[in-house]
Amino acid sequence: MRCLLAVIMIFSAQLSLAMSPFQQHLNSTAQSISAFYMYEMTEGDEKFLNEFKQHQADASRALGNSTELQKSLFEDRWQKMIPHWKFNLVKGVGLNFEAVVRLQVRRYLTDLYLYSKELPINQTIVESKVDIIKVNTSILSARTLDLVSAHNGSNSLTEHDLQLDSKAIAAQVQENIAQLLDMKLEKNQTKSLKKVRTQFNFVEKSLVDHNQVVPYFLVYRNIMRLGKLLDESTQKVAGF
Repeated sequence: MRCLLAVIMIFSAQLSLAMSPFQQHLNSTAQSISAFYMYEMTEGDEKFLNEFKQHQADASRALGNSTELQKSLFEDRWQKMIPHWKFNLVKGVGLNFEAVVRLQVRRYLTDLYLYSKELPINQTIVESKVDIIKVNTSILSARTLDLVSAHNGSNSLTEHDLQLDSKAIAAQVQENIAQLLDMKLEKNQTKSLKKVRTQFNFVEKSLVDHNQVVPYFLVYRNIMRLGKLLDESTQKVAGF
């Protein structure tokens, strides 16, 4: 009985350290944006459209599991935005996404990010830092691919949009990775985190300098790879 109780307590503790529903919504929304613009830039590769739909469904489910306050702040906006978040095929032009909807999606991500910064986070928990890295890298990818596909690039950002500061977010990613490596974790955990750092260093410039030509395929593939490495890190840290 004591062994069973101990297992239940450990499992419950691991669940409590998992990414919160709101974090999941923010992360999946950012991933939706990245996949959506990859679909456009690959001129209709169905793989990215399917990824977009899956991430969007994950985001909807996560928002539905969020707190009543969070749902009151974001659910109505989310539900009104989804039907218009799509490309239309225009003869002689190709895939077309309404500019006003692009701005709504961009502002929505910015508002999610700003709200998430006000949420309490236990910085002493390793899993929390891993989750923050994962969410922040997804956000950086979403902002980068949004601007790569936008006609006016970074010139289209408003003062409100600029509150999602890519350089500051990238610096936080680097800081959290460094803090995790300083914790002297198990060898396999440290090995995974070093791979995360290498992967992020490889694409960081493309994620923060929005005035350069961005190799968007490279950015997307590496961010997806980084996300998988972070999942592996979380599992190793949690002991799964």
